[in-house]
Amino acid sequence: MITPEPIHPAPRATTYRFGAFTLDPEQHSLTKSGIPVPVEPKVFDLLRLMVENAGELITRDRLIKEIWHGRIVSDAAISACVAAARRAVGDTGQEQAIIKTVARRGFACSVEVQTVSKKPLRHTAPPPSIQFTRTRDGKALAYAVAGAGPPLLYTTFGGTSIEAQWSSPFFRPLFDAICAQNKLLRFDSIGTGQSDLDMASAGIEAEALNMLSAADAAGLERFALFCQSGSALSGVYLAAHYPERVTAMVLNGGYAEGRNLRADTTGTQAMFGMISEAWDKPESSFLLAYALLYFPEGPLDLAKDIVEIMHKSCPEENILRMRQAFNDASVLDVLPKVQCPTLIVHAREDPIHPLTEARKLAAGITNSELVVLNSANHVPMPGSADWPAFLKVTLGFLQDRDHPDKTK
Repeated sequence: MITPEPIHPAPRATTYRFGAFTLDPEQHSLTKSGIPVPVEPKVFDLLRLMVENAGELITRDRLIKEIWHGRIVSDAAISACVAAARRAVGDTGQEQAIIKTVARRGFACSVEVQTVSKKPLRHTAPPPSIQFTRTRDGKALAYAVAGAGPPLLYTTFGGTSIEAQWSSPFFRPLFDAICAQNKLLRFDSIGTGQSDLDMASAGIEAEALNMLSAADAAGLERFALFCQSGSALSGVYLAAHYPERVTAMVLNGGYAEGRNLRADTTGTQAMFGMISEAWDKPESSFLLAYALLYFPEGPLDLAKDIVEIMHKSCPEENILRMRQAFNDASVLDVLPKVQCPTLIVHAREDPIHPLTEARKLAAGITNSELVVLNSANHVPMPGSADWPAFLKVTLGFLQDRDHPDKTK
């Protein structure tokens, strides 16, 4: 068990406004007149550094220290990042209305910046303690709870780690946003992370029962579900077979039928081949290729982050077994049994699980709503164009649902 560090008073979240732009570090978003502006993570970090220190000289050495964490980078890389930041805010190298070059010294934010404090955050806390329980077949299951409010159980791609997720730029912004209004429960699937790596069984029913084991250990009698990608199958199974436990459900990037049950199975065997060939070879180009399959629009750094977490958290034989079980699974027959309000969020150009799968879910679940995001990423990522809309619709849906944990 990991002992949590002392919890210090949470700082106040601050947004920065300059001209028509608003930069929100908490949501990792940049907007112009309310319209999202997509930026890569390092470009966002550079803009944040500039606006937080408006009027001050930012030397190249400081840029390297704070943006690239001291790694050696070329002048060309720095110039490219500055140029991208200028494009994001409508600036140019000639006009330099916002980011000014100070010859031979560095850069400075030359526009007036207003800071706006928001309500104190409850979730800038250190990592929550990792606890353990036993599944119904006796396996050790790692789980963690953070935040306060109506309880929410979050599950995502098979093969991740709740410990690594907490410090991940891919996951943490979502967790912070959830924890501002909900008690968040996460767990490592059997076969991954700190849970038992010996998989007695794999499949949507086994995973649904593991969800219940985690909820029981955390003392959650009733809870909402937030399921991404393949975990949506287990979420649907749980909501259909245990309706008294699930109060509301969000399905993001989910599907009703596994890849092997669809008319077009193109790419299934190729992906298995990629995993078998390169999963234990981190130096290969596999991680980049795998990341681009799921997140062709980026940000690339975040796409590589999630794939690297999967690679380090799950043995090859386990990830292959999980994928096979979920590729062969279907929840079409249980969709009508789902009684809770359900929000289905899906990318219009999802290259992994097409929009037709989301429509199957929406057609089968009576009390459901489908929201389509204009993206090709499998699920939204901080810094992507669809991120603010994703947070707004998802958190709004959960906030509007009455699912209090009255007994805990």
